[in-house]
Amino acid sequence: MDTLLSTSIELNKVNILLTLLFSFGWIVIAKPLQLYHNSSIRFALANLLFALALLLDFRHPDNPTLFLWVIADIILLIAFIIYNLALRHLFRLTIDSNWFSSMIILVSVAYVLFLPGWITPETVAVMSLIMVIVVMLATLKMKFNALHAAFSASIACILCLADVLIITMVASKLTFWAFALPLPQNSLFFSPYNPSLMLWMQVVLIILINTTAVGTTISRLIVRMKYLAEHDQLTGLLNRRAFQSQLQYQFSLFQRYQRPFSILMLDIDYFKLINDTFGHSAGDKAIVHTARQLKQQVRQSDLVARFGGEEFIVLLADQSLTEAKLIADKICQSLSETKWADAADPLTISIGCVEASQARDPDQLLTLADDALYQAKANGRDQAVMAGSKKSYLT
Repeated sequence: MDTLLSTSIELNKVNILLTLLFSFGWIVIAKPLQLYHNSSIRFALANLLFALALLLDFRHPDNPTLFLWVIADIILLIAFIIYNLALRHLFRLTIDSNWFSSMIILVSVAYVLFLPGWITPETVAVMSLIMVIVVMLATLKMKFNALHAAFSASIACILCLADVLIITMVASKLTFWAFALPLPQNSLFFSPYNPSLMLWMQVVLIILINTTAVGTTISRLIVRMKYLAEHDQLTGLLNRRAFQSQLQYQFSLFQRYQRPFSILMLDIDYFKLINDTFGHSAGDKAIVHTARQLKQQVRQSDLVARFGGEEFIVLLADQSLTEAKLIADKICQSLSETKWADAADPLTISIGCVEASQARDPDQLLTLADDALYQAKANGRDQAVMAGSKKSYLT
């Protein structure tokens, strides 16, 4: 028994030390490294609260204090709520304030009823642990869906493993509270609940939950870096490099399966005059306005990119040249009827239209679209022009 107690004491110290070290690590990530500051601070706070819960949850057999065990379970619930908030902030998900407020209210009510002895400590502990499981199930669902959308089901499963283990361990503790109490006063209270195996599992769990949280943070950083590498910072549209990569893929589908598509090459008319008259900030505003109008006028499945400066490009999947021309005319009309600045005339745009079957490769397709665009400029601007009749390369 003394050996078991000594081992349990040492393992519990290890658990507390681990949570404190991980908390310090998250603070380093938040402050000097400046990576996901708000989420990292929440992860650090969750670790600190978890360390406090472990400290209160561990008791010497000569001085069992049921009150502190109940407080430990309440702190554990708060720690996992903060963990959930950290992940929500990391994934840029909205926070259901009503749901979280109801959880805090339930905890507060249970604690207020517990202090004067109106409800038993066991009831408070069971309520707290049930709410922990509810919070962690919601966390698991949210985390898996976010990671699955960004990566794959296998990666999501790996990074959610620690959350599953948390639910399993809390469920085992809930079972103990629900069925193992009350115990004789002279019993070793923590023996059925905190044997060495359970404490070793806590060691593994603390390491897993933090390493998977770090992995999740890194995965978000990778997604963010990939987004920045593929999107224009001003408009949020695809950039030239990303569009050309997608164009290569679409053209390969066209060559293999004869799946048609068309390209619109667009350029804002008199853009230099806008910059010279109203300043570069107004020019940026004109570009953002045009990008927004383009997104509104095409389908979600179509690709819209900023090709450089005031030039844009659109890939219209499954659209013939005639259909592309109709869409281009609609874009011209939309821009000319929409104000983008109080003291400025509506924007106009020139568009060149070309179909995939008119070119032998993506480079020629872009050249034809560019030629049609310049023809639209030469014809007086504010119009769409279809690429000239060329040999069809559709086989």
